This record gives sequence, structure tokens and C-alpha cells, in this order.
Amino acid sequence: MNNSGKDETRTGLYAPGARVLVVDDNSMNCKLVKSLLKKTGIEVFEAFSGQECLSRVETEKYDVILMDHLMPGMDGIETFRRIRQGNGPCVSTPVIALSANPDTDAKDLYNREGFSCYLKKPVKPALLEQVIADFIPEELVVSYTAGESQSESGFNPEDYDIEGLDWDFARIHFSDLETLKETIGNFLLMIKRDADRLEEYYKKLEIYNGKIMNEFALSEYRVLVHSMKSSATLIGIVPLAGMAFILERAAIEKDAKTIGSLNDIFLTDWRSYSEKLKPLFEGNKGTVSEFDKAVFLEHLKKLEDASEILDVDSMDPAAKAISEFGLPWSGEDDVNALRGAVAALDIEAIKTFSCKLREEALKH
Repeated sequence: MNNSGKDETRTGLYAPGARVLVVDDNSMNCKLVKSLLKKTGIEVFEAFSGQECLSRVETEKYDVILMDHLMPGMDGIETFRRIRQGNGPCVSTPVIALSANPDTDAKDLYNREGFSCYLKKPVKPALLEQVIADFIPEELVVSYTAGESQSESGFNPEDYDIEGLDWDFARIHFSDLETLKETIGNFLLMIKRDADRLEEYYKKLEIYNGKIMNEFALSEYRVLVHSMKSSATLIGIVPLAGMAFILERAAIEKDAKTIGSLNDIFLTDWRSYSEKLKPLFEGNKGTVSEFDKAVFLEHLKKLEDASEILDVDSMDPAAKAISEFGLPWSGEDDVNALRGAVAALDIEAIKTFSCKLREEALKH
């Protein structure tokens, strides 16, 4: 296994012929990797479950696979084993394990399983670039020299004092401020959806006499709170990440008392960031002065078509365009829910809210 802790100062990887597959159920993590590798010319593909990964590697060749460990259903280790047991074009492709729980036992586990390398999440941009360069075929690397400094956006984090958000910690995980702001925007869109899902899983735990009776719901609860921890850590909201970490450990240990005492507090704080983060995006949201029904419906159709084939590059712009319309009815909540579904890549929810918005649009 390579030592991913070596020199992190190298920058400027350029390998336009390389193909990398990111496997992670957290869409924020997938989008971040795609943004961090954008300047390298590497083509980045995404799979949001172990099963989707297996479907892709049956026919598609990738030069490196980044594999999250904890995912709902088939986890990263089981997915990795199936890749190695298969006979597709990726049977010997280097697979890098990703985990937000770095400890000695975990590292030993990835080593025993045969992963090529291990990276701690959130991944530092320079380290991600370096490790990718270590494993892609040398003939695909056009250059690896000191890169030019990237121009920053007009976004200045120091202008915003957001309770619990440590800007210095957040900036460690991003190569530029625009990507940081974009990722916070995705987090904002997913706050309500993730909170509602965790609340639903909590109700299904069936805690009785201090014991959790529903093991399946507990597994769902653990995976989701792990993902929420990862998202909060990524953008530097340390208090939320800390509470999520405690809840995750409690779920692993089946500690009903800790979950019962902390769950509601965590969800209240989590939901509070719907308001706390809004100042970052006030004043820069353009709206269409007049509602053009035909154009609005066209954007809905583009979004639906893109979601059918998981074309993320087309889904995001279509959802943003929809959100910029001034609607002649009270549909802001549905638009926000649609954007949240797009951020989470929840295809069924996209269909539901797109259909609802279309029905309303046709009435006006």
C-alpha cells in the first residue's frame, strides 16, 4: 500500500486521457472530487452506490477508482471484492479507499483487503492530486509541474461570521473559494432532506427498555449520520460534525441512551443552518423578471431528461435556471425541494417536484 502521507506540495497534474470513477453515496463528495480534479483534465465519472459501480465496471475501463467505505446497501469493501472477483476491464484497476473514520484498525483492514491506497475524508486537494498521479498510467500524464495560481472569486469568507463554521478548517479541503462556496450551497440545499430522513429513521428504531429493536433502521440511521458528519466536516461546521460523530459511534455501539438524548438536539442545530447560511447567498441570486411558461417548462424537461441518465453536468444548470424564475404562485418551497433533490441525486424526488411544478405552471 502506498504511503499517502508523503510530499503534498506537488501541483500541476495534467492527464487529459485519464478516467477516474468516484463511488460515494454522498453527492457532495462526488461533486467536490470532480471540482478538485477539473484543472487536471482528468475525466471524472460518478457512481452513487456499490451496485451502480459494479454496473459501470462491467463494461467501462477506469484508470483509478475512488471507493467510499460506508455506503447503504453494498458497502465499499464488498463492492471492491466483487470487482476483483469479476472479469471486467477493471478487475486489476487500482482502487483507493476513502473513509471519514481513519484509525489504525481501518488502515490495516484496507491493507488486508488489497486496496491500493487509503485516503482520509475530507481529502486535501494536493494530496488527492498526488495520489491520483501515483496510480494512473505514466503515459497518460502530460505534465506534473508547478501549476499557475488560480484566480479567486469575489467571495471572501471573512466577510461572514457564521456560528460554528470554522473558515480556516473549511479552506483546507478546497483548492479555491468558488468551489467552497458552491459546496456550502449544495449543503444548504440538502439540510432539510437529510434532517427529515434522519428523523424518520430515528422513529423507526423502536427503542424499548433502553434497547434498539429495529436493526435495519439502526443501520440506515448510522449510514446517514455518517454522511451528515462527512458533509459538515467538509465545509467546516465543527459542532455539527462533532455531534454527528457521537451519534455515529452510539449507533455502532447500539447505545440507545445516547441516541435518544442527542438526536433531537442534533437535528435542531442541523436545521438551524438553513437560516445561518443564507447570508452567504443573499443578493447574488438573479430572477427572471417575467414568468415565461414555455421556457420554464423547457428547463423542467431538460432537468428530467438529464436525471434519467444521471447527467449531473446538465442537471445542476437546469435546476439553477428553474430557481431563477419569479413564479406567479407560491412555489418557492417546491423549487427549493427540487434543488435539494438534485443536490442529493434523489431521482424519485426530482420526478415528484418537477411534476408538481409543471402542473402549477400549466395553470398560469
